[in-house]
Amino acid sequence: MIESSTESAVGTWSAPECPYTIEYSPRVLDDIRLAVVDAFYSLPRGGAEIGGILLGRFADGRIQIMEYQALDCEHAMGPSFTLSQNDQTQLADFLAAAHQHPDGMRPVGWYHSHTRSDIFLSDADQDIHKRFFPEPWQIALVLKPSTFEPTRGGFFFCEADGSMRGSASYQEFVVEAQPIRQVPSGAAPQMPPAPQPLHREAEVRGPVITLVPEAQPEPEPVPAAAPEPVAQAVPPEEEAAERKPESLDLPAPHFLQIKPERSWRWLKIVALLALGAGLGIAAYQARQMWLPPVLEKVTPMMARIRPGLPKEATPTVELGAADDNGQLRIHWDGKSPAIQKAGQGVLEITDGAAPVQSIPLDQTHLEAGAFTYSRQAERVEVRLAVGDQIKDVASFLGKLPEHKPPPEDPAVRKERDDLRQQATKLKGDLEFQAAKTRRLEKALNDVRDQLVKESQRRLANQLPDPPKK
Repeated sequence: MIESSTESAVGTWSAPECPYTIEYSPRVLDDIRLAVVDAFYSLPRGGAEIGGILLGRFADGRIQIMEYQALDCEHAMGPSFTLSQNDQTQLADFLAAAHQHPDGMRPVGWYHSHTRSDIFLSDADQDIHKRFFPEPWQIALVLKPSTFEPTRGGFFFCEADGSMRGSASYQEFVVEAQPIRQVPSGAAPQMPPAPQPLHREAEVRGPVITLVPEAQPEPEPVPAAAPEPVAQAVPPEEEAAERKPESLDLPAPHFLQIKPERSWRWLKIVALLALGAGLGIAAYQARQMWLPPVLEKVTPMMARIRPGLPKEATPTVELGAADDNGQLRIHWDGKSPAIQKAGQGVLEITDGAAPVQSIPLDQTHLEAGAFTYSRQAERVEVRLAVGDQIKDVASFLGKLPEHKPPPEDPAVRKERDDLRQQATKLKGDLEFQAAKTRRLEKALNDVRDQLVKESQRRLANQLPDPPKK
């Protein structure tokens, strides 16, 4: 349940599952909304996400949001609200200083915006909440800006069992825009005292008082209060001359304060603004009648490609890339509803002049939300296609780290030298044995040849002599 009223009052947020009531200043939430919308339009295709801490009090089952402090995120990992090491250090310093607030306020939670996804808490968001906001009553606020719709928000809290429902807020609400506050150019002018009751001339006793107003200045854009009239006393000897019968026929002097002429300049400006807003709303509601003919006349090709109204930007998966000593860590929001519905995707990597590498991803790898790649060039282009509609692109540009060999261990060097000596000795032994083997083979061949010759000689001696003729 959500209740809100004027700026001086407070807005309340509650849900049956929430063990306490959240009270907030509408002006504080409107200031946060303005900062979120400004960051939303700062970059194309979704802008940048911002965040900060919420300050207030917690007592008697009520959380009061009274102030806020923005965190200057350096966006080292892309336009999403992902905290780097420097951002985490800055957040820790903010929280330490907030506990010393002179008004007794303390951190009651934190806020951040989602420009490319719905209102929910990712695993990274819940890790931030558990690390920096460990109290069970501390809350998280997620804001979702839009181009044609009001900014929506949702609170997240720890339930009775200590868990936090991050998939969606129990009760989303619209962050109402507050009236514009006029800041004075200087100190407020002193208001004149209330006029005293005036009496007729016949009832005046003592000196007669005649009010002579000063000359009024020309009206400024902001009407200023009229200066107080100056009273002048008339001497008693002139009182009798002024009480002649003919003086009663004269018109009575103007005793009342003379008001300056009212300026209608601001009223004209407000009327023109209201007229312009009305014409804009009427033109937007009747866009189906006048927009297609205009598009057809301006760009016929556009009329054929997109005959309807331009739709809201295609949702992305917050693709980003960060380098860690030559290892490129490609990350995306694995808990995004688009990832949950896709089922599969393709990751394309263009590493310098090398051919494009296509890596298919199944549902498990998509939900993991990270992929590590060893880059070979200074510029790497990454493209993630999920389903038929969602296509996100990220790029990284940076010098390659210098890979220096680690210093050699003396023990390893000694062992290597010993092995080299042993190898040299074994090689010499092998060469000696090979030469010895060759000599033995030669000697064996010589013996075999001698034996063959001796056998032939013996056989020749044993043959009988041929008969004589």
